[in-house]
Amino acid sequence: MRSLLTKAMLIIAALIVLLWAAIGVILRQWRAEETAAASAAGQHMARLLAEYEASSLRAIDLTLYYLRADWLRDPASLDGAVARHREHLQREGLVQVAVMDAEGWTRYSLLPLEKPVNFADRPYFQAQKASGRDEMHVSEAVMGRVTKQWAIQFSRPIYDAGGRFDGVIVVALPPPTLELVYRDLRLGADDVITLVRWDGTVLARSRDLDRASGVSLKGIGGLGPEGPSVGIASDNRRIDGVERLYAYSKLPSYALTVYVGQSMESVLAAYYRQRTIVLGAGAVATLLLLFLGRVLASRRALRSELDERERRLAEQRERMMLELHDGAIQSIYAVGMNLERSREQVTQDPVGAQRTIASAAAHLNLVIQELRNFIAGLTNQPRGEAEFMKELESLVPDPADGEAPQFKIDVDPEVVEALTPGQSLHLLRIAREGVSNVLRHAYAAKAHISLQRTPPAGVRLEISDDGIGMREDAAQSRGLGLHHIGARGQKLSGRTAIESAPGRGTRIVVEFQQQA
Repeated sequence: MRSLLTKAMLIIAALIVLLWAAIGVILRQWRAEETAAASAAGQHMARLLAEYEASSLRAIDLTLYYLRADWLRDPASLDGAVARHREHLQREGLVQVAVMDAEGWTRYSLLPLEKPVNFADRPYFQAQKASGRDEMHVSEAVMGRVTKQWAIQFSRPIYDAGGRFDGVIVVALPPPTLELVYRDLRLGADDVITLVRWDGTVLARSRDLDRASGVSLKGIGGLGPEGPSVGIASDNRRIDGVERLYAYSKLPSYALTVYVGQSMESVLAAYYRQRTIVLGAGAVATLLLLFLGRVLASRRALRSELDERERRLAEQRERMMLELHDGAIQSIYAVGMNLERSREQVTQDPVGAQRTIASAAAHLNLVIQELRNFIAGLTNQPRGEAEFMKELESLVPDPADGEAPQFKIDVDPEVVEALTPGQSLHLLRIAREGVSNVLRHAYAAKAHISLQRTPPAGVRLEISDDGIGMREDAAQSRGLGLHHIGARGQKLSGRTAIESAPGRGTRIVVEFQQQA
């Protein structure tokens, strides 16, 4: 029973471990699937935005190219040229068109100026003056000195007939053109789209541009000509601390990259709902398994209690059998034998018959007292050598009666004095059974009861006779009386031997250690 319960508890524990291991695997797979789907969607959106931005930048670059050509041909014609391109530039959210000379002073402005303004300190002006290349430069978003609003400066250099730097032509547009497109996209509360120059400068952002403009994103994935043109960048929380999944697409012709940042909260929203359901189901399943384990453990405890109760009942039945068989029943048998003898004496020895009957009555009173004590749960345990010897001598027939067999009692007084009350009781019950067997079955002339010490600190009780003995199979199978002798020997933590052969008498030996 215990082995089966242990196996059941191990199975339950294994099921709980496997359950949570499976839940862990499933949740990791679901998270990976949600992340992969968001990555694919983000890269697709980034690619579309990059294509749109590339198209807008090409249109702006061509506009700068044509405006510069008109300026170089005839500066007075620039108003007309701006007017021709104005419809397109208005769609882009045109803020300003300006021309600066080689020293940074305004020579033309679409917006009216009270007096010339110097832009020589602007990074885009310095970059164009120092580069020596005829390329469009895209600046970071700056607060315009004339427009008083955030704008990105798209500029090309102006060179004179001798190829020397002669100024800059600039078109200023709000950070989105970008943002106009971004507003049409359905973004989550913490999702963000960012346009970044390859040096890490944020040019436009769908939110918090004022915060982002002062932060460099140099070092994140997707900046520079190296690596794939579309991909996933490492998470970056430099601007606002929000954890996001960043997909990117590069614009190599303009050294720019578009980033689509999806907040992990929105990316994993469906996963979190699924996780809550699965974890709840796992918790319920675990509780059910634990409840099953508790039920099994309770059954084990109940089974153990029942087994213990059965063991105590078995011990009690054995004790009752031992006490009744070795005590009152043997005494009743002795009374019966005395009464049988008195019947034979009535005609030949009336006086002897009266003595026998009186002895039987006295023994019967003792039997009654023994039964009362048994019912009350009391045992008459000998209290010393004298009481032990008196009870032992009462078991054997009076030698004066001339009845066979004649018993010899050989007892070491020091052994008796050292016996515990329990040991004394067991030895007397064994002796009573042995004497009863001699009287009833042995047909012996002589019998011997010996209680002696054996080294070291051992005790040996021997009951022997010279009677007819028993067959070997009878000695081995043992009747109830011999079984009880063996049982009492076990209670003494000792060894019991019964030796007998036909015509050679019987010997019962019980040995035990006295300190036990």
